[in-house]
Amino acid sequence: MVFFSQGRGGGEEVAYGYKGKGVTNHLIVDHRGNPVGVKSTAANVSEQDQVLPLLGKIDKFLKALIAKGITPVLEADKGYDSRILRINVLLTRIFPWIPYRGKKKQNGVRYLEKCRWQVERGISWLQRKFRRVNIRWERKMIYWTGFLSLALIVFWIQEIGNFVGLCG
Repeated sequence: MVFFSQGRGGGEEVAYGYKGKGVTNHLIVDHRGNPVGVKSTAANVSEQDQVLPLLGKIDKFLKALIAKGITPVLEADKGYDSRILRINVLLTRIFPWIPYRGKKKQNGVRYLEKCRWQVERGISWLQRKFRRVNIRWERKMIYWTGFLSLALIVFWIQEIGNFVGLCG
């Protein structure tokens, strides 16, 4: 799932996409909507091409799940419907839960249901706690990526702090 930041400041990797001039932030979340990885690209870059690099950011976590015998599931919306993407995700031993575009329902087979609220929760948390992720003012991409990474670090520090507070 992605969220769009306008490129008011201009700078590196700011381009015209289908929503206007800006950058696209690609976010991967866990089953509860907690953000675990973020990647930022120009707005005109294909979202499907960013799935494998995002999965590479959480590669150690995925390998630990596979070692325990748990099959990780990648759930995405219809924008990621691609045969090549499904094959590449399956090769990484992850099950792609991606609905098909159009009406591809056969006799008695249900559509793949999507639980998009988890991703929307992660995006809204970032936009609520860090309002600067709505508009990119930094001209250098390294500063913008660092700011997004800092937002994830702060989130997990608070999450761990809440967990320790409940246990102690």
